[in-house]
Amino acid sequence: MKINLKFVTDYRQFYLNDKNANGNTGSENFWSESAFADKLAIEDGVLGIGIENDEGKVECEFEILNSKSLIDNFTDFDHVVEASLKIHSGILQIIDCPHSEIEMETEIENGEYRVRVYSINLNTAYEENPKDSYKIEMWKEAYSARKVLKRFED
Repeated sequence: MKINLKFVTDYRQFYLNDKNANGNTGSENFWSESAFADKLAIEDGVLGIGIENDEGKVECEFEILNSKSLIDNFTDFDHVVEASLKIHSGILQIIDCPHSEIEMETEIENGEYRVRVYSINLNTAYEENPKDSYKIEMWKEAYSARKVLKRFED
C-alpha cells in the first residue's frame, strides 16, 4: 500500500500514530534536543515527524511494507531516521499539528513496527517555493531505539 499525501501542518511537524495513542505530544520529553536534531520525536503510540519548511507544506509518500526496507543507499536523501511504533487499536493515522486533522487513516495489524522517515530536498526549505518532501516506510519489527541512518548537515 503506497499513498501520496499533500497537506498543511503547523509548528514544522506532523504525527504518525496509533488511533488510541497514550503519548503526550506536549510533554517536555517529546521534542527534546535530540528529537529536534534527529527530526523525529517519540511518545507511546505516536511519532512526531519534523519537517524543514516554515510554510507547513507537507508532501509525503507513505508505504507499509511486508518486510524490512530494501533501501540501503541513502545518497538520494538528505536525512534518514527510524524508530519504533506500537499499534494497539488496529488503526494507523497521519494527523496534522495542532488541529489533529486526520490526513490518512488505515487499518493495520496490531504489533510493533519500525518506521523510517526519509527527508528530501531539505536545502530548498527556505526558498520561496520549498520543495522539501518526505518518504515514510513502515514494517513489522521488534522494538528498538531511534536511530539516525544519515544526518542532514545544514
